[in-house]
Amino acid sequence: MTLPTSLHQTLAPGAQRLMDAFRFVLVAPSHPGNIGSVARAMKTMGLSDLVVAAPREPRFMDHPQARALASGAVDLLARAASTGTLREAVADCQLVVAVSANPREFGPWPRLPAEVAACAIERLDAGIVERVALVFGTERTGLSIEEMGLCQQLVCIPADPTYSSLNLSQAAQIVAFSLRQEVMRSTRGAGDGDAPRRRRRYGEAHADHASVERLFEHLERMLVAIDYLDPAEPRRLLPRLRRLLARTTLEAAEVDLLRGICTQMEKMAARARREAGEGARRGEGD
Repeated sequence: MTLPTSLHQTLAPGAQRLMDAFRFVLVAPSHPGNIGSVARAMKTMGLSDLVVAAPREPRFMDHPQARALASGAVDLLARAASTGTLREAVADCQLVVAVSANPREFGPWPRLPAEVAACAIERLDAGIVERVALVFGTERTGLSIEEMGLCQQLVCIPADPTYSSLNLSQAAQIVAFSLRQEVMRSTRGAGDGDAPRRRRRYGEAHADHASVERLFEHLERMLVAIDYLDPAEPRRLLPRLRRLLARTTLEAAEVDLLRGICTQMEKMAARARREAGEGARRGEGD
């Protein structure tokens, strides 16, 4: 059966801007051909921002099989960026979403693709975030615990439990379709979609992923300084703290506030140690 051509629609400018805010990040894909397949899946849904973190083939965009499987999306494949690490790939994103069939302990709670799409688009439309990364792990093992820890939300694609494994391009296609459907639903009847539903308040700048990661590192140093965290045995404190931070979208001013508190607590801890040392020396002198 041939579908009506009206189902294949060019998005209004505002809707396309929402789609352009999504980045697909592939972590160490096993073969360049899979990157080409993902590029094709993205282009069919109107997505264009593809980043490969830690590619096994540095010139994946020129690989014959990647170009063959990109069929019609070679331009998108050629524009794909590469980074050495996942952290670099998502540094300028304000919302980072893992795509995995395997939730990790202390990782984000699993949600359906449509749910995460709706949440992300609401934040984009409100001006709370400007760029959203969807992170796909390597084909055989998926995302590691550390990689999952860098993500604030988790997409799980429901499948038959007897065989729930999707290949990389299948997962990318389902997620891309969910994003497009939600963008079309959320902008329907909104003209060209130029005006967001809510203007961001003056001075309300969001914090990007790199800033939040620096905050997390500062919190860790502060907890060590006040003897709340043993760096040799961090146990479950740090994963719990990371999940707590992931539950909200911090503004840049809020990150600065928390880091200022951390700095002050570090100074107080250092002063307390210094005074304790001076007191001990006076006691020895007596």
